[in-house]
This record gives sequence, structure tokens and C-alpha cells, in this order.
Amino acid sequence: MSATFNDISFRHLFFLASLGICLAIIVAVMIGFFLYGFIKYVKRGLSKKDGARYGGYLAWEVFWVGTPLFVLMASAFNQIHWALAWVLMVIILQSGFMNIMKRSPDYKNDLKFKGKIDNYFRSLINGLSKFGKRNSILVFIAFVIGSFISSFMMYDLCIGIHPFRVSSRYSRKSLGESCPSGEICNFILTVPENLSNSIIVGWHSNDEPIGSFAYYDTTSHSDYFKDGLVMKIENFKNLYGFSVNGTYFEMDNIRQEEQRYVSWADITGLTPSTVYYIVVGIEKSDGELIFYPERKFRTAPSDGTPYNFITGGDMGMTGTGESLSINAAMVEPLFVMLGGDVAYDSGFDSCYRCWDEWFNRWDTTFITPLGFSLPIITTIGNHEAGGWKSSRGSVQFYTSYLPFQLGLQNIAPNDRPLQHSHTIGNETIIIVMDSWVVDQIPDQVSWMEQVLSDNNNKTFKFALYHIALYPCTKISMDVEISSLAKEFWGPVFDKYNLTVGYENHYHLYKRSKQLVNGLEHPNGTLYIGDGSWGVETTMKLRDYDYLEVYGRIQHVIHSMVNSHNSTVNIETINIDNEIFDSWERKLK
Repeated sequence: MSATFNDISFRHLFFLASLGICLAIIVAVMIGFFLYGFIKYVKRGLSKKDGARYGGYLAWEVFWVGTPLFVLMASAFNQIHWALAWVLMVIILQSGFMNIMKRSPDYKNDLKFKGKIDNYFRSLINGLSKFGKRNSILVFIAFVIGSFISSFMMYDLCIGIHPFRVSSRYSRKSLGESCPSGEICNFILTVPENLSNSIIVGWHSNDEPIGSFAYYDTTSHSDYFKDGLVMKIENFKNLYGFSVNGTYFEMDNIRQEEQRYVSWADITGLTPSTVYYIVVGIEKSDGELIFYPERKFRTAPSDGTPYNFITGGDMGMTGTGESLSINAAMVEPLFVMLGGDVAYDSGFDSCYRCWDEWFNRWDTTFITPLGFSLPIITTIGNHEAGGWKSSRGSVQFYTSYLPFQLGLQNIAPNDRPLQHSHTIGNETIIIVMDSWVVDQIPDQVSWMEQVLSDNNNKTFKFALYHIALYPCTKISMDVEISSLAKEFWGPVFDKYNLTVGYENHYHLYKRSKQLVNGLEHPNGTLYIGDGSWGVETTMKLRDYDYLEVYGRIQHVIHSMVNSHNSTVNIETINIDNEIFDSWERKLK
């Protein structure tokens, strides 16, 4: 398959963009100096040819002393080490300065002239001599210091988007550790195969554990920790009725900036429709225990009791996204589905703080009015990696931070499956696929067939994925992936009567007609979403025949499932907490 724009990673796109900006600046200055030199000579009555030569010489000097910008960008995007960039920038700047200052030497006799090369180097020495030894040394020191500061302070950039922010290794380290020693960070609940009887809990620590654990119960014991979340093991009395050991590993890709250990625990044997209270923590080698504050969650019903959930995609860390999250928590959902582009690290290992910010907001924003923490189901988006058609190596955090299956202890975090299914009660199956961020579209069909075939008796069938089979806009670089999904996944959805396909990626809103093979059908699949949970766009909307509603509307989708009357109701909520679109279907 030939290379396309999709084959370029976000890191390289940003790098190329920065080179383009630098080149544009240099060229603009070159043009300015060329015109200056040309006009200066012409005004003196000299020939235009000589003016062009002089202007060309000035433009060349500008290019010479401007090329360190390219070296600086290579260091900023981790293409070369900052120390090498420092040396190269000093060499280029110093040689460019000497070339500008060069003066032709005065020869006492023609025998001393030995050729152009000899004359050039004598001109450099003569120029520095006339400039003065002291001044020359000061300029060299300025180049050394300036190059050091710029290359060191701009090394290893993180380009965060939604909102846009830039940090370097220096600026991040100057802020201190994102997950400090003596604390538990980034608590998260993820939905495993069956939310009625199990859940997965994850957490991070800066301190190296010799053990990690989760304690849980149907009764709260939060008062036990009112004096603090750090204590010696001999002083701890476990009041919780159940416990499970966690599994942990170190995040090697951020080790140069701070230590980070990721723990998770599979909690099984839970009772359906039950409230649980949970604390997680680690044990250190010195016998100290560090806990995270107690949280509570609820398991899914298994008797057909109605339940509701929230769906959206393309979240980031915008203010509008936070407002939508607050609105979403107000409806007391059982769980949340997020359709990719979660924290927008874009495949930069240096963007680990984007995830830390996201985890912190999730745990503080998604506490419902009744005090429940909400478990999550996500799918991978192109900004969880270097872009479409990426390798697993470019997925820096997503798979390591968010497990969605039980029993992954013997699987390397970066090798965790990107396809997973979830049953909610006895009547709902949810399938989650990778939109060719890593795994190709056709390669997932057999897995989809197997899961949907095994659960064909379930009334409600939902799918979550990042790309849209039926978008409300068109982006040329996405057409191939969208078309493949429509070609290979669409027939599977039609065959097993998928109820709703939750689509994302385009930062817009749409609700399709009920479709079978792209045509309206009363028993067809509804395709809804297009991903605008806090992320905006100015992309052109297209009035495709398959669309019922569409617009540039930031939103979350509230789905309500009632097994007793086989009905699914959907309400779409905007930033003002208004229901601007709704849909209902009674399944036969």
C-alpha cells in the first residue's frame, strides 16, 4: 500500500509544521534583505546586476545564521539530543558571524596570495582582528550561552491540543512532579466484560510499591482516613470486608522526568445492583501505606431494571468539555462511554501530563449528585497514538492506563486488546473496535461476528468506535478508513441488527436515519454522535441523504435502556444542559 498523509505521525506533522514556519520566517527576512541590498545599489547608480548580487549575498547570510532554527526544532521534537543541537547551533552561528565580519587582507606582495580558499580564511581572521579580540570573544560567549539556553529549554516538546499548550522537558520539571511522592494519583474505574458482577480499578503512584491493593465493602469506612491517607502498616486496621491484590508496572517512557508506577486490580464476585465503597493504595518497602480517598460505585442490574449511560467523544481538556461533563454527571448514569481522543497526547511520550490533567478532571467532575464515581468504557482514537495506521509503539499511554478485560496480568500493557465487549445486565451487549489506529478494519470482522453471534439473543446491541461510517462532513484523509469501516463493519451491523452505532472523530453532531446498507429501514441501525465533547470545529457540514439531524453542536448523548418494554430512548444534551435532540425506538 502506498504511503499517504495518514502514514505521517502527529509528532512528525508538528515537526514539519515547525520547520515550515521557520523556513517561512527565514525566507521572508531573506527577501527583505535582498530587496534592501538591491535597492541600495541601484540608488547609488550601480547596475541592477551588481545590486542583485549584493542582495543575494545578504539573503545568503540571513539563511546561514537562520539555519540554527532548524536545528533547534529538531531538538525540540526529540529528533536529536539537546547537547548536539547546542554544539551545532554554536558552530553555525559562529561561522556565519565570521563570514559576515570577514575583511579582505592587505598583502605586502602577491606571492602571499595562494588561492581562493587561502584568501577566504585569511579574510575571516582579518575580519575578527579588526572587530577586536575582546568583542569576538564576547560574541562567541553569547552564542554559546544563547544556544545552550534555547536548546536546553526547548528540548523534548509536548504539543497538547484542545486546548493548545506547549511544554518542554525543562518547563515540566520546573513544575515539580505531576504525581508527587507520598500520594496516589489518577484513580479510574473501567468496565470489564460484565458490569453486573465485576469492575476494574486503576491508580498511579510515584513511589515504588512492593505491593498494591484494593479494599472494598458495601459499607463506607471513609471516617477511618480522616486523620490522613498515609500510615505505617502496623498502625492500619482494615475495616473493609473484601480485598484484592493489585498488579503494577513502571512507565518506562516517562522515567527521565519522573517515576510512575501504574497499578490495577480486577474486582470480581460482586452482587448486581449494589453500591460498593472502595479504597486503593500501595505498600512501600519501608512499611508505609499510601491510600487514595474512598470512592463509591454501583454494579449494573441483572434483572432487567432500566439503566442509563452517557456517550460522547473527542473530549480533551476544554472548558466547554468540563461543562458538558458536569451536565452528564447530573443524570446519574451507570457508566460512561468515551469514543476516543481522550486526553490528546497525540503519540508524544512527553505529553503524560495531558493524561494526568484528564484523570484529575475525571475524578472531580464525574462525581454524580449522589456521590458515585463513574466507570468508563473507551475506544482508541487517532490522538491516542501518532495518528491513523500507527504502530503499537506510538500508543504511549492509552493501553497502559485503561484495561477493559479481566485477567490481563500476564499481558504486556502495550499489547492489551483494542477490541473488547461488555454485557450490561442480561439484555445488552456493547462491542468496542479500533478504527485502524493500530488494528486494520477488516481484521476485526471475525471477532465482531463471534461476539455478536454469541449475543444475538440480546435485545440491545451497541457499538463504540472512533471513525464514523456515516459522517456529516468529509475529510479527504479519513475517507479511506471511513469507507473501509462502512464496507466491512456495516454488513455485520446489519446482519445482527445493531441498535445504535456511537460514532465520533469529526467534532460535530449528527443523528442518522435508521439504516440498513445505507438506506432507511424501520429496523435499521441508528448512527449518532460524531464526537464533540468539548472540541469544536469549523468543518463544512454536508447534507447527506442518510442524515436526520446534524450541526456544529458540542454535546453528550444520554441513552436510557428499558428491558421491560424493550425500549431505548436517547436525548442529546448541549453545553447549556438543554435537550436539543431526541430519539426513541421500541425493539421487536
